[in-house]
Amino acid sequence: MSEQRLARQAARVGLQVNWQDAQGCKRRVSADTLHRLIPLLEAIPGPSGTPSMLVTEVGLATPIPLHGKSHAKETATSPPFVLTLEDGRRIEGRLRVNRDGCLVLPHVTETGYHTLAFGAQEIPVAVAPAKAPPIPHRSWGVAAQIYGLRTRGDGGIGHLGAVGDLARRIGKAGGDALMLSPMHAMFTARADHYSPYSPSNRMFLNILLADPGCLFDSATILAACKQARIKATDLHRLETAALTDWPHAAPLRLKLFRALYDHHIAGSPPKSFTTFVNTGGTPLLCHAIFEALHAQALLRGPRGGDWRLWPLPLRRPDTPEVSRFARDMGVEIDFHRFLQWLARCSLQSAHNEAHKGGMRVGLIGDLAVGVDPTGSECWCHQDNHLTEISIGAPPDALSPTGQNWGLTTFSPRALVASGYHSFIAMLRANFAHVDGLRIDHVMEFERLWIIPRGGSSDDGAYLSYPRTDLLRLAALEASRAHAILIGEDLGTVDPSFREDMAHHGLAGMNVLPFQRDAAGAFIPASQWSKTAVGLTTTHDLPPLARWWQGMDLQPTRNTTSTEPETPQAVRAHDRCALWGVMTKGMAKEPAPSTAGTAAFVDRAVEFVAETPCPLVVLPLEDLAVLTQQPNVPGTTTTHPNWQHRYPAPARALLARRGVSRRLTILSTARPRPDLP
Repeated sequence: MSEQRLARQAARVGLQVNWQDAQGCKRRVSADTLHRLIPLLEAIPGPSGTPSMLVTEVGLATPIPLHGKSHAKETATSPPFVLTLEDGRRIEGRLRVNRDGCLVLPHVTETGYHTLAFGAQEIPVAVAPAKAPPIPHRSWGVAAQIYGLRTRGDGGIGHLGAVGDLARRIGKAGGDALMLSPMHAMFTARADHYSPYSPSNRMFLNILLADPGCLFDSATILAACKQARIKATDLHRLETAALTDWPHAAPLRLKLFRALYDHHIAGSPPKSFTTFVNTGGTPLLCHAIFEALHAQALLRGPRGGDWRLWPLPLRRPDTPEVSRFARDMGVEIDFHRFLQWLARCSLQSAHNEAHKGGMRVGLIGDLAVGVDPTGSECWCHQDNHLTEISIGAPPDALSPTGQNWGLTTFSPRALVASGYHSFIAMLRANFAHVDGLRIDHVMEFERLWIIPRGGSSDDGAYLSYPRTDLLRLAALEASRAHAILIGEDLGTVDPSFREDMAHHGLAGMNVLPFQRDAAGAFIPASQWSKTAVGLTTTHDLPPLARWWQGMDLQPTRNTTSTEPETPQAVRAHDRCALWGVMTKGMAKEPAPSTAGTAAFVDRAVEFVAETPCPLVVLPLEDLAVLTQQPNVPGTTTTHPNWQHRYPAPARALLARRGVSRRLTILSTARPRPDLP
């Protein structure tokens, strides 16, 4: 096949043959990579004929693409139309024809999901607001890993009851938001699979984060522990450990939930549970069936963990064999629906506690960029997902060797062809009972680095996504949920994409270690972006105390720490440079010791709070000057990723020395101009 023909095929399925790397060098995807990726993308049907949905914005006229032909060739007149609004009202008028002969819908002033009818055509129309809801000016908040929070009787895994407690306390201290790690559904039968960014299904919740106390009193929970034969000594060992022991803590929590279900729900479910099941409908049922099937398949060996290797009749949810399984395993499937109900009630309770504390924003959830291809989301909606492709990132400053995340996500062709049904449903599920959403790797709205199954990052290419439509739909759903939007825009980002984010009201992320100019120098607080959230660090970076003391650096061999270009030498330079820009050289740099670290953290918190960012977020690790890093990208066994627990419950943690001082700094600091 000629190079030109291959390039045309790639363009038809959305692949970018030519691209620019993080250093600004022009690159071209190899023919071998294109030959591997194109058939995988073509296997999923794309749009054809009448558009499945028009996505537009308030006040804008919207062209209507029809069969790839111009309307003027068929008729010279402007046909009449009826736009039926979401609330049932009707708007009548005439479509106009633009210079290209394309029909154009006049501007619409009502946001929502409407239906356009003209001639024999009927097309859904999504009308987004100009922007997502704004962040309340000069807000501040805290970020926390849910599983790491401690509560008496939690069995070794933090839950949403602890989230509610922390949110209420932060709110009473003057905080406006609590940013949380992802809460997506994991694999109930796989306690060893616990990274919150590698979920099974983004439509549902991680049931291990459910708080039984939101529905059952302490006496009922204690009785359920006895019925499940859960030993108090086992619970105490798990609760006092420094790390979450997922393989042991998860089964005990499930035993407790099963006892509560068997003795209080099965046979006589409360009306609220029945309503939840009916409202959840087919998507909830499909997820519950997968959970039951997955647990049974794992009993047959490790290959049972991947539905793509199951017997053919079980690889799709719409087969007679799966229907038969659902009938035979009705109680088990009902149990999994109960787990989702308990988790949803827990999240609603935490949401209520946040607002009881006086937060102006509230809980901010986290939407993972993708899902495990062996999970529920892909099995239930495999026609919409790239199940034979992984997503990742090419080499950049964060990962010089590139990344293969082992995740997948939506096919852009399928999204357009289906009228964005799965994308909208995912957003709505994640906006339920939160007041904001952080979108992980928000550049997915424009393009994703995709890799053939089993390949490395070098085998990848960029796949284009319908950026304007996705940004508008995100703004529309955020508006309907009265929630704010934050996009994680770290890494290689097209400047025009950040402009589009700001246009649609999505805040970016200003993270202290990355706030540098083109020469690599740290920039003053006044130069931080006004359209991004300010953070001292993220879950993938060392906390301030760990960074200042160099605890994240690997020891170097055959070199001394005084030699130039060693990690230690670079860090010493960065410490001095950052301290200098934070203090304008007016204060002596503290030593990288325990005592000196507290002084550095205080000044760093004050510095970030003095930026013009509308919202400043301080991870709980930095608030309490902890050195544990939640996740070290690229590691699997050398660091206990997603296991660190905070050293004390929220009440004790917030009473630690220095914490009240940092809370006061956050509450009182104001943006400052550049000093001469």
